[in-house]
Amino acid sequence: MKEKEEALRELQHRAKNSLQLVISLLKLQSGRIRDPDARSAYELTLQRIEALAIAYRHLHESGSETQVEFGRYLTELVTTTSANVPGGAQGTDIDVQSEKITGGLSLAVPLGLIVNELLTNSLRHAFPAKSWIRISLTRPTPESIELVISDNGRGLPSGFDPDADAGMLLAEALAAQLNATLMPETTGSGTVVRMTVPL
Repeated sequence: MKEKEEALRELQHRAKNSLQLVISLLKLQSGRIRDPDARSAYELTLQRIEALAIAYRHLHESGSETQVEFGRYLTELVTTTSANVPGGAQGTDIDVQSEKITGGLSLAVPLGLIVNELLTNSLRHAFPAKSWIRISLTRPTPESIELVISDNGRGLPSGFDPDADAGMLLAEALAAQLNATLMPETTGSGTVVRMTVPL
């Protein structure tokens, strides 16, 4: 059993290092892309890979072969994502609140990618002065966790079709992988997206 645990830990360590190498190579290449649309798509891909790398790093640093502490993971992920959106986080107050919840990579990776997509969407849209984004992860019942992402942006446009937005399509596909459904709505003060994940 000990040998299997050590082998798994070594495999995870190599995966973490390999992802960091891929990220470094992509960052070197990104400076050569001149087309704005191509550069934007490239940067979004890089952000998604970084979300994976952060999950593996937290798994490795936790001392556990199987568990990630979601609060710490999401906090670092949000910091990294907001820094990678050009000018997007300037003047925006981003707050992450999470109960002490742990889980494996099969939950951490899709959850992190969903947060990455929704946060990127929020940051890329125009905000009023004194803008804010709130990210909350709670465990309302022993059998579920709830993710809520809200902002005070302009809200969803009239006739918004999530199937026409690549980021939302990916987020919805990841939610379905977790047997969950994204529930976006426009409120009087912006947009709220909720997702309840059965455990």
